[in-house]
Amino acid sequence: MDVFACAEKYVLEMFAGAAVCVHTGDVLECTVRRHPGYSSFRSEMMDDLVRRKGKRSKRWEALIAMGRLAEMGDDDTWKMAFIDCLSPVLRRRSRNISRDFGTDLEDVLSDMFEAVLLAWIETGHGCPPGGVRHYVIKSAYNLAHKRAKVDGGEQPFDAMDDFPSSVEDSFSFTMRNSVVVNDADVRDPVVAEQIRGERFGALLRKMGYGEEMTSFHQKIRDGLHPEISQRVLKSGVATRVWVDGVERYYYVSDFYPKFIGLRDAAKVMGIAESAAYRMLRDGDLPLPVNSSGRSYQVSVRALMSHMEIPDMVVHMDDVENGAGHAG
Repeated sequence: MDVFACAEKYVLEMFAGAAVCVHTGDVLECTVRRHPGYSSFRSEMMDDLVRRKGKRSKRWEALIAMGRLAEMGDDDTWKMAFIDCLSPVLRRRSRNISRDFGTDLEDVLSDMFEAVLLAWIETGHGCPPGGVRHYVIKSAYNLAHKRAKVDGGEQPFDAMDDFPSSVEDSFSFTMRNSVVVNDADVRDPVVAEQIRGERFGALLRKMGYGEEMTSFHQKIRDGLHPEISQRVLKSGVATRVWVDGVERYYYVSDFYPKFIGLRDAAKVMGIAESAAYRMLRDGDLPLPVNSSGRSYQVSVRALMSHMEIPDMVVHMDDVENGAGHAG
């Protein structure tokens, strides 16, 4: 079985002919006007891969950032798109390794796919944006070559003739533990859920966002945000779902804008804007950043996770009750 063919099929089914926005993930929210279908997008990424070789590419960095952001919501579509767009160069090297060592081509492809997934995890933090693609490709080449050796004497392939790069190959990779926040000492989950919603509603009212809250809730009731209820149901954290209906739940982050500028994100993080840009350039910024035109955007959900701000599930009735009480 060709695992890369399976990845391509999966991505095509997920995008289903829709326009692809690698800047924000949402065509309607993006300031860039042109958005091709996935097949055209894939061809453009392949051309960029060959033309720019080891040089930095904003397109590829945007694709990688979208992969990181989507993974936070248990969505691997963009990560698989990243792998699929790399598949032409990986396939070409796989054929060479299979021919040189007399190994089964599908086995070589599987080894490369495994290496790509491992390298994707390793480059999650501490790898400069421009170095991810190079590191992933080299890792795939090395592992496939190593496993294909028939007897001693050969060394793992590490000459990146097709992809010369000045990026250092040794990075300091660290994995950040996910944050789990529980509600104080409240033992009844229904009561804890109610308290969360009322506190959030009171906060919105005190900050002057009462009208925005009402409008947002009405859009959910009108079925304009079906993806919200699906995500909450998938998480399995709502306790009154069978009584009140899942469509009345949402995550706190759903109320906020999906992206904010790097300058605003730096303020939230308590660092200077110049420091944020320097950290972004060096690969030290602890959250994924995407580009839209000439500006950089930070996912609010990713920022909340980094700042250990719990992205709570709340019930609309509780939020409205809390807002009414605060009023």
